[in-house]
Amino acid sequence: MLDLNDTEAIKKLDPVDTVGITEKLLEQCQAAWEQVNNLDIPKLEHISTVVFCGMGASIYGALVLKSLLGTEIQFPTEVISDYFLPDYVGENTLVVLTSYSGTTEEVLSCAQEALAKKAKMIILTKGGPLAEFAKDNTVPSYIFDGKLNSGNVPRLGAGYTILGLIGLLNKTNVIDIDEQAINQALTRMKEKFQEIKQQALSDHELFVNKIPIIFSAEHLSGNAQIVRNQFNETSKAFSSFFLIPDLNHHLMEGLQFPSNAPLHFLIFDSPNYSEKIKKRVELTIEVVQKNNHKVHVFETDGQSLYDDFLEVLVYGSFLTLYLGLDYKQNPAINPWVDWFKEQLAVPLKEKK
Repeated sequence: MLDLNDTEAIKKLDPVDTVGITEKLLEQCQAAWEQVNNLDIPKLEHISTVVFCGMGASIYGALVLKSLLGTEIQFPTEVISDYFLPDYVGENTLVVLTSYSGTTEEVLSCAQEALAKKAKMIILTKGGPLAEFAKDNTVPSYIFDGKLNSGNVPRLGAGYTILGLIGLLNKTNVIDIDEQAINQALTRMKEKFQEIKQQALSDHELFVNKIPIIFSAEHLSGNAQIVRNQFNETSKAFSSFFLIPDLNHHLMEGLQFPSNAPLHFLIFDSPNYSEKIKKRVELTIEVVQKNNHKVHVFETDGQSLYDDFLEVLVYGSFLTLYLGLDYKQNPAINPWVDWFKEQLAVPLKEKK
């Protein structure tokens, strides 16, 4: 097993300093929140629907936002991770285009379609063609510098994409967020950051040579998908996630076979869950254990929904980072994803 305190060994595995970038995650959140709140951008009006467009890590902000707002969302919303917009998109639809690099072909395709449909748009990106599209079409945007993500790896820039998007939608009057609550959560997180990091360091050993299965609910639903993606990309490990209460209607029966499957369940619990969900979490843990599977519960401090989200974001980022390093993997690279993109770029005739 790798000694995670061996800095020289870590440097060999992690030449872009993923560890150092992850250490700056909270700084990213703070910087993005402050930067977007200092933008001079217009309010958006006459919106009837909202469509979020993004792929991979670039859609994290939409996932978190939908979970945090829950039943308070004023508009029908949809997340699109594809090339095309729904037919209903029109002048009263807000299309939210997010691409960390600004080069994501699916998002650029949706941008052109949104323009043709005369939809309202806002954009979040670091640059590239999407930033040029924003400037050419005078689209309200948060174009960030990404200085606190020196590796320029999109999933390591979650502070920009999540807090940036929340701030951008709040700034344009699409949502109404309690800004003071976010400021307080960011301040409290500074005090808890090292403790949560150390907990992740200790807990990662539970998931070595296991398949992490993530459960969460309500305001932490978005976090579950993020951590699943981080297990995939950062740890190079298979993982899946399920949401309560939906999983209680099917997954309970799927825990029996195959026998001796190397599953280890990770449950994100919170004092801020509704009473019905708290009971469901308790019973779900009991069912999993009765089926002879291991369960690890990460329980948030629960001072606010924003505290919960930040705690799970930090915990999941370090947990998956340490697991990837323990597997002796470079946590910053995605060789199969890169290969796939290269193959897509090759014309079909050449492949033959």
